[in-house]
Amino acid sequence: MYGLVVLLCAVLYTSVTRLHNIYVHSENISKGKDAKQSSSHSTYTASKALDKAHAYYGSLTKQDNLSCWEVDLRGYFNISNITVIAASYSNSYIYMKNAYVEVMDKDVSLCSDVQVVWCGAVSSTVAAGEDFTFTCNATFPVRFVRVTRRSTSRVQRWIGHVDVQGEGTVKPYRSYYKPSKNKKVSEPFLTTSAMTAGDCGIVCHQHHSCIDFSYCATAPTEALSSHHVNDNSWTAYSMHCM
Repeated sequence: MYGLVVLLCAVLYTSVTRLHNIYVHSENISKGKDAKQSSSHSTYTASKALDKAHAYYGSLTKQDNLSCWEVDLRGYFNISNITVIAASYSNSYIYMKNAYVEVMDKDVSLCSDVQVVWCGAVSSTVAAGEDFTFTCNATFPVRFVRVTRRSTSRVQRWIGHVDVQGEGTVKPYRSYYKPSKNKKVSEPFLTTSAMTAGDCGIVCHQHHSCIDFSYCATAPTEALSSHHVNDNSWTAYSMHCM
């Protein structure tokens, strides 16, 4: 009887675990997030591709040399797969031919040290409403997903719907303080509220330095600025992000 109970518990545990994996690992993490594209034709904006109710028309760009669409997942995720569905309106599906999907850890428009992994490409033959699912083998936490249609001439890119599957994770950050002897920050801020956390993050990614501060054993009250001046009694510290 005891063995039967143990076996029953094991079966229930396995079933619950499988259900957990189905519902947690198969979550659409792109719905309601922030999307943008290289340009928008009429009312076919980037956000339309994230709502399956608009999949018939989806999102459409104007004629661009590099026609791309991107979603900011507003967090870091381990991506299991990405499904891209062609729009069904008229001959819209032909404007998704050869489009390819990539994932990134940062916004390429803000920083140069972006990690990018290519997930796959749509075939050259696409049918209306056809879906393409790609598995991304990114070894880093992903925040951005991009769909690009590249050409030597100006082309449009049309997407019916994008579904990104994955689960949340934590991106490891590294930072360090670099001391500069005989220097002092000028025009010190009197409070850290002078810059929002978001602004600080953008500056950090753009310049690889977010916060500077000075220290002097005889006058340890001034801090926070981004400009240094020479002062032999002070040491300036810059916090760098990586």
